[in-house]
Amino acid sequence: MDKRSLNLSKLLGKKHSAFLFGPRGVGKTTLAQAYVKNVTPSLTINLLHDDQFNKYLKNPEILRAEIKSLLMNSNGETLTVFLDEIQKLPSMLDEVHAIIEDEEIKGKVNFLLTGSSARKLKRDGANLLAGRAWTLSLHPLTFLELGDHWNLDKALKVGTLPLPYLHQSSSQESIRVLKSYVGTYLREEIQLEAQIRNLQNFSRFLEMAAQMNAKPVNYSKIAKQVGVTTKTIQEYYQILLDTLVAFRVNGWSRSVRKQIQKAPRFYFFDCGIINVLQGEIHEELSPSSYRFGKLFETLVVLEMIRANDYAETDYKFYYWRTSTNLEVDIILQRGAKTKPVAIEIKSSINPDEHDLKGLLAFSEENPEAELFVFCLCQLEYKIQNKITVIPWQLGIKRIFS
Repeated sequence: MDKRSLNLSKLLGKKHSAFLFGPRGVGKTTLAQAYVKNVTPSLTINLLHDDQFNKYLKNPEILRAEIKSLLMNSNGETLTVFLDEIQKLPSMLDEVHAIIEDEEIKGKVNFLLTGSSARKLKRDGANLLAGRAWTLSLHPLTFLELGDHWNLDKALKVGTLPLPYLHQSSSQESIRVLKSYVGTYLREEIQLEAQIRNLQNFSRFLEMAAQMNAKPVNYSKIAKQVGVTTKTIQEYYQILLDTLVAFRVNGWSRSVRKQIQKAPRFYFFDCGIINVLQGEIHEELSPSSYRFGKLFETLVVLEMIRANDYAETDYKFYYWRTSTNLEVDIILQRGAKTKPVAIEIKSSINPDEHDLKGLLAFSEENPEAELFVFCLCQLEYKIQNKITVIPWQLGIKRIFS
């Protein structure tokens, strides 16, 4: 696995500054280092290192002096400054903004700033550079990035975070990495970043949220089970969204049917993390099981979210479900006047018309919609001459090209 879909050199060149956000462990630093290695001159600052953190904490203006010194010897070349883990020192963004606007060096320096989320920056009122830096997201590995290394069973079990997926020793080692990630990052670092006072309540919430993965969420019911207020549960879910640990999919609203399900669904960002939080990381995964089907649905939805980000196709994601339990897993639409794309996700090899009642019902209300089934079939075929049944990888390539 050599290349990521997010090509910083192609996107940024030496002309643009950017924030690069993503959950911890997806490879932000590795990707940024590879980019900086190929641009000269450059300056790298890692705020995880105590000496660098303390230096800029006490005297952030040192950065401007360092940049001016480097520019004097740059032969007119644009300087690229890589600031890793910027959320550790949000106040430094004021200095970055001032440097970008400094008439003496304006247009001669660009910044690449990485962090696990913008939540801490926003909470602390940090300067997010008012549009002077693009916002990019990095996700766990995709099937396109993995290429010949792709393995569906492995992706469903341990997820596609680089370290556990690419671990060269044993699956048990990958599981240890995932359990450590959940213990130290999800339960502790996010708690500290979000200023959560009761870690025990947040831990119970994480386990409940994992059980509710890909299902319509009833905040009040979860609040009773966790032992906190409904507002607290809503805040906890917002933390997961802000730290890119989960994605929200709302109910489709453009429907003439009454009592359409509107409660949001949340998808955790990685199947391995779900398995750890659900306490099922050691369980066998049978292709015929309900669990396999739900994990497969999550995996395909996550792959679509990642493809949508990287290809900048700008689709919004919805689901559709009626009071009579007819449903479609994902509805894609760019805007209210564009035709929707309805996608049912099946972990079977040959879905038939009986499996697709939801798609057919949705089509009755939205005859202009494109209808797809993403599944494990080998070849593409049609049902009723309007539903395209397609291998899921091929379907993603087609829609998010």
